[in-house]
Amino acid sequence: MPSKSEFLKNFEKILKEKPSGFKALEEFEKTGRTIIKTRLNFTIDRELAGEFRDYCRKQKLNMSAEIEELIKKRISS
Repeated sequence: MPSKSEFLKNFEKILKEKPSGFKALEEFEKTGRTIIKTRLNFTIDRELAGEFRDYCRKQKLNMSAEIEELIKKRISS
């Protein structure tokens, strides 16, 4: 069994290499869910964004989920 200092060195190495895994564990601890998401930042036409927001509200849709589905369709075709 590695010593405590060896364990911490390995932990720090893994944390630097794969921080998303630990972020997922933190999220699970907070919410009880293991969904791993990333935030994207991009610019789109203001009117189009407003129309899409309104559409999603009226249809009771999650905007992020709708965008994910559209991206999946685009990259799979």
